[in-house]
Amino acid sequence: MDTFLNYLDGDRVIYTFVLTWVVASSIWVVLDWLGNPSRGAFRPKGERYAGTWREGRAARRRMVQEDDAAVRTTLRDAYGVSSLQTGWTRDREARVLDSDDLLVRNRPAPTPTKKQRRFVRLPELRPEELIVPSEPVLATYNQSQPIQAPQAILPRGRWHLGLDPLMLSAGGASPTVATVRSRVWKNHANEHFWGTQNQERMRTGKPPRRTNPGTGKIETAAVDRISTRPYWKSAAVDPFGDTT
Repeated sequence: MDTFLNYLDGDRVIYTFVLTWVVASSIWVVLDWLGNPSRGAFRPKGERYAGTWREGRAARRRMVQEDDAAVRTTLRDAYGVSSLQTGWTRDREARVLDSDDLLVRNRPAPTPTKKQRRFVRLPELRPEELIVPSEPVLATYNQSQPIQAPQAILPRGRWHLGLDPLMLSAGGASPTVATVRSRVWKNHANEHFWGTQNQERMRTGKPPRRTNPGTGKIETAAVDRISTRPYWKSAAVDPFGDTT
């Protein structure tokens, strides 16, 4: 007993305490390493772009431009202007609108191939062949009278989530291409098939992205300006075609 007390005397107690914790910590580290299925070093991954270094730099620059355009679109929806700066003028507003339109303007979708249809010319209907000659002939074509397409009546006022993306302002001004596209993404942000990351982008008015299955590169979704229907550029949809 005296020998044990002498052993624990002085600096030996400190050395024993430190050595015990070092051994216990080493055992805990080894057990944690054995129980962790992912034993590699943690390396956070950002957005990766397939292609050359120049293509990746251009994609990052475009992402920054899209973020700025989304902020300006939100300000236009709320206050009618793209910036709240004191010296903001109409000329600067016009230049910003032009730059945003150029940023979001997409290449036209490829024209879908259509089957050739055979048209049969019907014989002209003469008045004496009618059952009731006194009644005028209905649905006849008059070449001198131009055909006028019916104009859609669009709502006016301040746009908010769920309304028509083509909604006019209170003064009757049409929204810009950038504004329409931002509204479309916000309206479709609750659709789960876009993915969680894309939904977060769409809630701020940014377009979703995906890896092109054919080229392996990152592509951005587009919006048809007339029908306001979203589509992927690699799988363009005819806006006037039948929906399935």
